[in-house]
Amino acid sequence: MSRPTAVNFAGTARGGAETLRSPVSGLPCVHWRLRIVENMTPSLQLVHELASPELFEVAWARAGDADSGRPALRVRVDPRASRIEATPVLHRPGTPGALAAARHLGLPGPVSVEEVLIREGESLEAEGFLENPGAEMGPFRAVAGEPELMDAIVRLETRSLGPTLLPWALGTAAALLGVMGGATYAAWHYHVLHLPPGGHHLPRLFMPRPELRPPEIPHPRMP
Repeated sequence: MSRPTAVNFAGTARGGAETLRSPVSGLPCVHWRLRIVENMTPSLQLVHELASPELFEVAWARAGDADSGRPALRVRVDPRASRIEATPVLHRPGTPGALAAARHLGLPGPVSVEEVLIREGESLEAEGFLENPGAEMGPFRAVAGEPELMDAIVRLETRSLGPTLLPWALGTAAALLGVMGGATYAAWHYHVLHLPPGGHHLPRLFMPRPELRPPEIPHPRMP
């Protein structure tokens, strides 16, 4: 019996006969994964994680397949035993996706959703241990099994979260600085308007240093 082979390759996602659809966005895909955060109280949150259990495939075009006319190798992936690394799409509370997730789970309160999709034909990278059941079958077996990727790690070639979250973060920081600057100016303006007559000076922002004196030398008393 041969051992599984460690592989690392690039390929494209392929689904089964039935097309899946995400319960949040309704988009067709070969796999969907959701992380739903339910806001119970301001200090209490419940997290629900859901994923489609259906197996999907990765079409691996090996070197020499195109020249020889061989089709790409279709490798099965079980998402229940795999790690999916992808940039999620955030559905904030009150958006159509978040409302659809709340209806899907029957949640009454506001929720936010992180959605990961693997679509048909999407480019990805996969690594793991390739196991080919067909190679272990004897000469009297007519049906060979498809190769399967064990302990799989699947990475989607998607953009990072930086362009999505950075403008919002900068906008929030600018708003906070604007509020702080406005409050500081208002306090300064109020102080200037309420100065006593002839007191057109600004308050010091530091404490004056104490005057330094030379050390006193002790003189012993004579009996």
